[in-house]
Amino acid sequence: MSKIYITKKDNFVWLDVTKRCKSSMTTLELNQAHELYAVNYEDVDSLIEDTETIPTLIKQGHRICIEVGHLPNKYKPTDSWKDTDKELINGYWYVKMADIN
Repeated sequence: MSKIYITKKDNFVWLDVTKRCKSSMTTLELNQAHELYAVNYEDVDSLIEDTETIPTLIKQGHRICIEVGHLPNKYKPTDSWKDTDKELINGYWYVKMADIN
């Protein structure tokens, strides 16, 4: 399953396909349809030119990602629930996931 990853320095959105890239066949299919990038823990990204390096990149802690795009400039995630719009429905609190970092 893929998940969304947002870099903190520039609010760039990536689709994290690291788990899907553990199979060489799936990696080949993804690489044929999209450009794959290695994103490290410091949010530095680099284009993967050779899919054979992907297992090594994963072992080094890189995420294997596909570009999605930038979030709008007005997007400001919050680290606390205090500043989010909350709604209590049947004893459960609901918030927008986009409002939580």
